[in-house]
Amino acid sequence: MTLTLTGGVVARYTTGSDEDEDNGPGLIGSLGLTAMTQLPNRWSVNLGYIGRLVSDEALSTEESERYTDAAALSAGGVWGTVSLGNVSATVRDQTRRRRGFGNAVLAFDDFHGERADRSAGYAGRVGPFVASGVVDDDSNVDLGLTFQRPIGNGSRDYRVTFRAGKGAYEAADETHLFTSRGFSVVGEVVYGSTLFDVGLGQESFSSSAVDAARWYISSGIRRKIMVWGLSLEGHYGQIEGQEEVSAALGIQYDLARGLSANFGLNYEDAQVVLGDVRFLDSSDTKAVFSLTYTF
Repeated sequence: MTLTLTGGVVARYTTGSDEDEDNGPGLIGSLGLTAMTQLPNRWSVNLGYIGRLVSDEALSTEESERYTDAAALSAGGVWGTVSLGNVSATVRDQTRRRRGFGNAVLAFDDFHGERADRSAGYAGRVGPFVASGVVDDDSNVDLGLTFQRPIGNGSRDYRVTFRAGKGAYEAADETHLFTSRGFSVVGEVVYGSTLFDVGLGQESFSSSAVDAARWYISSGIRRKIMVWGLSLEGHYGQIEGQEEVSAALGIQYDLARGLSANFGLNYEDAQVVLGDVRFLDSSDTKAVFSLTYTF
């Protein structure tokens, strides 16, 4: 059996235009433990656990909980990997656009509909294709397919992904729960240390009160220059003709092995009203500085 310990500490300072958000300093710590063994039939079995502690409730993304955790059990072989636990992001991680550098976070660059944390997932590779799928305990489904190949001498690469999913979305005013169905495609090209990608998506929402349709496009560029990482991203979409817009600038400077200084400037604006339902309500410009150490 092999045990692997990972973790990280993030000291950050946030300043934003949203008066409802607590800006200022914060500290985030995380620690993960993975146990791996190989069975006589050559299957690999992994059990993983990760915990995350925040010093400021404003930094937590899950209902202001200061401590959150996740666990997953997986078994894999030449046929792929099956997993159980907090694995709802399996397909999203395989098919999404690449994350920006530093503290860049591009808002709305995903389906609004979500799946429950407790899920069962699968991922398997056949040549240049990776197929993945997730089903949660509410019977919501997420399916993905990725194709990736090098170009020429290996300094260039391209990737194409497709994703389709069903989930649930609660309106911003918490009055209605919508069933979401959507699909998205992503195209990516890597040339040396520069990456360019674009994503397109469509999503439909249905509820007992009102239905809605959404489309969006997101694009970005990432470049690594020595110890510097730079990224710039943008997003535009519409829900029944009402706009959602976001942009993100990210900078990362590598100080030492596992240690980096990071900056992110993130903008988002979406005020979507469907009849008497306040469907989406988010407007903020935020700058985040941080010092991050991971091991």
